[in-house]
Amino acid sequence: MTPEETATLRNIGLDLIKSFVAIVNESILLTIYGVLVLKACSVLLRKEWRRTPTLLTIIALLTMFAVCVVLWALDMANFIMEVKLSMVIDLDLALDARFHNALAFILKLAAAQDALYSYLSLIGDAIIIWRLWNLRTYFPRWVIVLPLASLLGSTVVTVLLTYCVGAVGSEIVLGTFQNPELCRNVQISTYAMACATTTLATGLIGATAWSYASGLKSMTSDPGKSSWQTGSGRNRRVRSQGESILVLMIESGLFYFLFFTIQLVGDVPRVHRFVTANNVLSFLFTMFSYATSVIVGIYPTIVVVLAQTKAGVLDSAPSASAPISSLRIGGLPSVAPTSESAGVASTQPTYHIASKDFDGDQFPLEQRAQAASTDLHSEGKVNL
Repeated sequence: MTPEETATLRNIGLDLIKSFVAIVNESILLTIYGVLVLKACSVLLRKEWRRTPTLLTIIALLTMFAVCVVLWALDMANFIMEVKLSMVIDLDLALDARFHNALAFILKLAAAQDALYSYLSLIGDAIIIWRLWNLRTYFPRWVIVLPLASLLGSTVVTVLLTYCVGAVGSEIVLGTFQNPELCRNVQISTYAMACATTTLATGLIGATAWSYASGLKSMTSDPGKSSWQTGSGRNRRVRSQGESILVLMIESGLFYFLFFTIQLVGDVPRVHRFVTANNVLSFLFTMFSYATSVIVGIYPTIVVVLAQTKAGVLDSAPSASAPISSLRIGGLPSVAPTSESAGVASTQPTYHIASKDFDGDQFPLEQRAQAASTDLHSEGKVNL
């Protein structure tokens, strides 16, 4: 066996090891993702299955999961075909030629995977923005234009990436376009737009969490109240369920941002060359690349599950002019307008919650939280 054949066999062996470990890791994540999709769909169907937005959300979640399964199947096909084309068929050809044929086949599938992945990310961003729209009570409506503009930019670069895949898909190495420069920049732009959308979404969710926490602050400022716990010689406020859910959404958004940042940095030519030249980094980046599609699907699904399992933190938000918060306090009596006095019609409805009256045009979040304090301490918790 010549030294060239020995080096080729070594490359084939390393590729198979990396691909096998990466596929096992991807399969585990895909199983977890499937459970989350089933959970999200079951909660949506149980609570609001008659609503058109709910049905569209379910269709989007199932579409994303189906795309992830297709991408996983293509990874399996790559793994099998590399062995088949290199070791099983066309044995009359030199080993180097067979390995070259195997790589050409794999790169064609990798190009198709990149196109599917870009559309998967686009659907996920659309779901996240829809959840933000359901939080419009807590920020000016025009703010939603910012993530929508980012989504539009993602759509444009996704279409351009589809063209690049069809034209020069064979120039992809480790999931990254090498040539031409236009396609490499387009691929980097897809990650940059996803980072921008995630940053805007996480920022708006953070603003909502701050607004909600401010509303609860006044009713938990007394250390004697049940929403405080004493430990280590000092008092600390117990985080409500609503705050906990919003914090989880913020944390997952930060992780999602980091995820796209890694892809963005990994596509920089100098960084990409450094990674491919190091066996350990190349192995880790291969595992990461195989798992990207599942991670892109998991984040929007987690957002849906967190929102729906706590009685619709995000789904039931009214318009900005509505006087009632969508972050509903558990155990509150229903809200109903009453007149100012018997026999006298009021020009503005008065809302009665927990023995407190408020004019329809003056119902700030802080007052809603104070009005709910009686039920909070009687129930011992806040349900969203």
